Amino acid sequence: MTVTTSGDGFDRRGQTARILRATVAAGGLAAAAALPAAAQTSVDEVVVTATRVPTRIEAIGSSVSVIDRQQIEERQYKTVTEALGSVPGLRMVQQGPRGANTSIFMRGSNSNQTLVLLNGQRISNPSTPTGAFNFADLTTDNVERIEVVRGPQSSLFGSDAIGGVINIITRKPGAEGVRGSVRAEAGSLETFDGSAHLNGRQGRVGFDVSLSGVTTEGDTVTPDRYRPAGVSEEDDGYRSIVGSAQVDVDVTDQVTFSMFGQATDSRIELDTAPEDPNSEEDVREVYTSAEIAGEFFQGRYRPSLTFSYSDFTRDNSNKLDAVDPSLTVQDTRNEGDRVGVTFENEIDVHPDHTLIVGGEFFDESFDSSGSTNFGGFVVNQQSDGSAAVGAVFVQDVFQLTERLSGTVGIRHDETEDFGGETTWHVAPTYRVEATRTRLKGSVGTGFKTPSLLERFGFNPTNFGTAFRGNPDLDAEKSFGWEAGFEQPLFENRVRFGATYFQLDIDDGVTTVFDAAFNSTTVNNVDIETRGVESFIAVSPIDTVDLRADYTYLLAEDADTGQTLVRRPKHKISFDAAWRITPRATLTGGVVILSDIKDIGLNGGRVDLPDYGVVRVAGSYGITDSIDLTARVENALDRDYEVADGFKAPGLEAFAGTRIRF
Repeated sequence: MTVTTSGDGFDRRGQTARILRATVAAGGLAAAAALPAAAQTSVDEVVVTATRVPTRIEAIGSSVSVIDRQQIEERQYKTVTEALGSVPGLRMVQQGPRGANTSIFMRGSNSNQTLVLLNGQRISNPSTPTGAFNFADLTTDNVERIEVVRGPQSSLFGSDAIGGVINIITRKPGAEGVRGSVRAEAGSLETFDGSAHLNGRQGRVGFDVSLSGVTTEGDTVTPDRYRPAGVSEEDDGYRSIVGSAQVDVDVTDQVTFSMFGQATDSRIELDTAPEDPNSEEDVREVYTSAEIAGEFFQGRYRPSLTFSYSDFTRDNSNKLDAVDPSLTVQDTRNEGDRVGVTFENEIDVHPDHTLIVGGEFFDESFDSSGSTNFGGFVVNQQSDGSAAVGAVFVQDVFQLTERLSGTVGIRHDETEDFGGETTWHVAPTYRVEATRTRLKGSVGTGFKTPSLLERFGFNPTNFGTAFRGNPDLDAEKSFGWEAGFEQPLFENRVRFGATYFQLDIDDGVTTVFDAAFNSTTVNNVDIETRGVESFIAVSPIDTVDLRADYTYLLAEDADTGQTLVRRPKHKISFDAAWRITPRATLTGGVVILSDIKDIGLNGGRVDLPDYGVVRVAGSYGITDSIDLTARVENALDRDYEVADGFKAPGLEAFAGTRIRF
């Protein structure tokens, strides 16, 4: 009998400162062809994540989306989850109100097969069972831009980049002087959300500091049909504090030193069982990095050396309660950490070729303790393990002719006690001058190393059975390709395009039980996904941007042909922005999902009802430095579930103010 683990979808429940400083230095806040908003692009705009160096968007063959600071503020995105909601090819699964566990499915890949970076540093928690990243605590107050690259990208970043890469880039020190802002917002569910930001430079030292916090009483996660008889609704509250800081020092005219740190402390009330009144999760996360970088030989050689460290702690507790004393009782702790170093060299070997040559090493470990009592069936967490990874990579960013450009790269990763993986990619793009049509495509491979728990876990039970990890697991591997076009018309006021993609994933890791109900992990699932991402963006006048995106996705188990859960076959999004006056802005968006399979709370497959969600936001500047803001989420008050048994919030309204100085 085969049973899979929650969240992965097989029918189951840098280059830190270097990349960032280079992005700012390049000066482009890019809007890629797959932008969730209708902002226009130009050939001079750049992205970083698709190549590891600032590269014109017109020279990139992979599908890229960018959400920049202007979009974040105009649309009043408070979380990274909100900002990513309308990106083509992505499905965000937030299991309840704000703060609830949030996973992502990119182009049909599993929730643990998308690499998430913060300033080029991987930020997944090594102690999570499958390695899937939880977006719940990522806010946007200190975010400058979010870059999304779809398709296998392991030749750039190594493990996890099967479905693609999401790089969250924070705000950087600005020009000479000191500037700042404060923001406050209040609204539905007794929510208060605020932040303070300070940015500037004094001589050779630049700084950026941000502090934000939110508290909300939340809403119940449990739908009416799953609520026990005689039990009333119980809200699931959430609070979080996030602080970050970056300091840059120009040591000489050619050498720069920078340090970055971010810390998060959050608590959320959970419904481990329907309407569980005292189940809680506390999370503490710390990300730090330090980098020294230089520019030599008239800027043609740009080396960088980056050190990074991250630390994670997750405590779950659930005591007996009056609702049902036989329900889950829990007291567990999961801890993880990662330390890494990267040496990267950017070399302009020719006016038409930039080589990126480098290597990186990181070591990650985890430790899990405590126990969970499922009404008399007790699972003890006694797991720990660690693994070291070393990698070397080389990539060429080329411009062969005025019309033909792209990237080609290869990378080899060697994991301690695991073996090596070599990955590659080619991503060309060609512009047809007569019609200004851009033809683009990419082909490449990816892989994901099994999580530490999947390899080294040990969770015994009071019935004499146990889960034991499998140190002999193979890596999950992928091969993917895409081909598409983009067409501008009427001096770029109209843009439209489409991309066909296909992704094959082999050796997926699942959990299996033997006849005695002992369990372990094996490689026995293959996935096939294919689909089309299309868009049209229109700016009829300078102050109005309109955009529509449609994603068609088929994601199946390659052996059985069964549709994978939590992957909608159809996703449609609409986005509009109207800058009514220099001080007044109105934005709106709609996301519609249909044809979604899921696993019900009873263990069987279910069809989730189709749903559409509308959001509206507006702001007005009463002075040059003071704005009034308002937004409405789920404006039509739709009753829907993003996953079976996890109710989404109804209509929510918020109002606030922003002050700049």
